[in-house]
Amino acid sequence: MASDTDPPTVHGTIAGITVVEGQGRVIIQNPLPSDHTFYAKVGHVASEWAHLEHILDLVIWELAGVDPQKAACITAQIMGVGGRCKTIGSLGGLVGLSAPLLKRVRVLMSDSYPVGDLRARVVHDPWYIEVGRESVGQFKSMAYSDQRYGIKDVDDAEIAETLNRIQKLKDDAGAIRNAILSELDTLRKKHRPSPPEAAPE
Repeated sequence: MASDTDPPTVHGTIAGITVVEGQGRVIIQNPLPSDHTFYAKVGHVASEWAHLEHILDLVIWELAGVDPQKAACITAQIMGVGGRCKTIGSLGGLVGLSAPLLKRVRVLMSDSYPVGDLRARVVHDPWYIEVGRESVGQFKSMAYSDQRYGIKDVDDAEIAETLNRIQKLKDDAGAIRNAILSELDTLRKKHRPSPPEAAPE
């Protein structure tokens, strides 16, 4: 048994049960049961991120000037927010979007990276519940942005903060989309050929 001052040590998973020794006790963590209410929070995070990516897909389809069903065959192959923002930047430069608007796309991309890490951990890390307690724990395995290792308690406030940050990105993406549509409309009117003059009688 580890002393009270030793950090928790994960001894491995056997038949779905992870035993963690530390703080003077042995902790038994079971995977969440399939009907646990916490899975709704995981799904909420995943769904909100998917909506963010869909907003960016709509922008790409409009900039490409391609039938959305055909364009979806392309955007379905693009990974994540970063790849979509780069595509928007490339297409936007090609069609003549303003430099300040293209900068907003780059800022959105930069802002998305830390939030994307939070989303990935919620969706991809395994979740456990300690026997004898109701708190839900996340097994952290030293991701690039979070060097913690082992099962860590996660409360509703952390999930809510992740959702709030995704919502902020969605709001920014929606505002950028509206600005892009406005500029595209102006550009198209500018380059629209003038109607032919009526022939003299």
